[in-house]
Amino acid sequence: RECCFRPVQVANCSVVIAGGSLSAFAAAAASASEGVSTCLIEPTDWIGGQATASAVPAIDFAWHTVVDNATGFVDNVAAYAHDPANMSPTFWAALSSLTTKGRCWVSTVCFPPQELLQDSLWALQKSVGKNLQVFLSTVVKQVVLADNATISSIVGIQRSAQPGVQCGGYDVRLSQDLADWYDPAPSARWQKAVLQFSSGDPTRPAVFVDATEWGEVLALSGAPYLQGIDEEFDGDVRGGWAPVGNDTCGQAITVDFVELLHAHPTPEPPNPYDVPHPDFYGLQGFSWEMVWKYRRLLSSDPGGDLAPGDLTVQNWGQGNDFDFQYLLLSKDATRQSALSGQWMGGVDLGVLDAAERHAFGWHYWYKNHSDAQYAGRVTMDSAVLGTCHGLAKMPYMRDTRRSIGIGSFVMTINDITGVAEDLVGRIYYDRVALGSYDVDVHGIVNCSYPAYMSAHYDVLPYFIPFRTLTNVQFGNLIVAGKTIAQSFLVNAATRLHPVEWNSGMAAGAAAAYMANNNVRTTTDALLNHLDAIQTVTRRYTPASWTINGTLYPPF
Repeated sequence: RECCFRPVQVANCSVVIAGGSLSAFAAAAASASEGVSTCLIEPTDWIGGQATASAVPAIDFAWHTVVDNATGFVDNVAAYAHDPANMSPTFWAALSSLTTKGRCWVSTVCFPPQELLQDSLWALQKSVGKNLQVFLSTVVKQVVLADNATISSIVGIQRSAQPGVQCGGYDVRLSQDLADWYDPAPSARWQKAVLQFSSGDPTRPAVFVDATEWGEVLALSGAPYLQGIDEEFDGDVRGGWAPVGNDTCGQAITVDFVELLHAHPTPEPPNPYDVPHPDFYGLQGFSWEMVWKYRRLLSSDPGGDLAPGDLTVQNWGQGNDFDFQYLLLSKDATRQSALSGQWMGGVDLGVLDAAERHAFGWHYWYKNHSDAQYAGRVTMDSAVLGTCHGLAKMPYMRDTRRSIGIGSFVMTINDITGVAEDLVGRIYYDRVALGSYDVDVHGIVNCSYPAYMSAHYDVLPYFIPFRTLTNVQFGNLIVAGKTIAQSFLVNAATRLHPVEWNSGMAAGAAAAYMANNNVRTTTDALLNHLDAIQTVTRRYTPASWTINGTLYPPF
């Protein structure tokens, strides 16, 4: 796929990770820890994905139980998910380092995103040393192929703010700036460098990892992938090659922001933007204070009451959830964007703009509907998220483009569900990580979802197999986070922080093994190196559940 710019070569990358997600940094840390020269491409200036740049700094552990109503047997999924024995050691260490108590009720762990970034993620980055190079503020522009089964390099565009540009370039909303991010030409706002990431050895290509929030390597390479509900039944992979279902309906995005509670009424300029859906907002039957505490980052009162200095992130279903349009372009439009060289992430900038204005609308609606004692005391706090405008650097994605694995494999809902007495989901022979969360779909209005997608499912503690980290076409491509090979419903149970971290750790460790041992394809890895790969991945994330002190399975 040719374009019009001459990139600077960034060679000696044995593993190249296209990032932006929480799983991307986990993959980079694991790969570099294995002594492999690892290059991480990050679109913003904050590593950490949904926990930092997308402003969802409340860890979504599983909260549910599965009960056999006939016998009364309870499978306490929530308890197992909170057990450090079932977490990646690095994830548990990151959470343990946090000192700020948000006293939110969506999670047991809520915190300002910069605290995780500075005290945990940057420390982990430093600990892996020179094996990891992180290229901040760099977007994926092009994927170069050696042949129809091998990726040879990724071309990225790195930017740095021109003198005088405020907030490191986060002074304007993403929808207004994203086209500039992907344009190789310098602009009034950004200096640019075009970089080409590869191993530097055509006879031994790098291993590439798509851990982007928008599935950009999948789209730019021409790999088969699933998107939205382009499936007529759970596990239907036909949409990877021909139109099936609806690829413009999926999960809603949310553009998050932080609010500050003042001691006294504090003026704030009026909303400068038109609100696209002013009648949408509501408290969903909760009190105003409960909505504030939902994702509170900082609690100033030792008893947890609202107090001046409180900070909360707004990520509310009937608030800044943008339930009206899907962010990802259709597959046809995505393909045209990739082939034309006009790639800008494969997203609809008009939808992003509307979602941002919708978020501002929720801020003003919520502050204007406060209890009397808080009237006029709430303002948007931009400093916490590192932007001038107050919104998160990136939107919170609940789904994205999803790989189709070796042998057309995808994880299905039957793989992660069962009866309480089963304790755990399907025990794959090639399992490399754990996951747990209930199916959680934030649908889009005017989209017609198949009936099976709204059914109830008893989701057990489940396993992530190596096959779900692969792609059926490209042998040196591994996927992590939301891009893993999975059905729409399974994505709704894997898209949360702990599972993203686990899949990233497994993906990075597997990629490092392939690079270290000159394993050219994931098929070869699966057929001839699986035991060794599982040994490596288990150094970074468990692959058996610890339940009441017993391993399931015990091997």
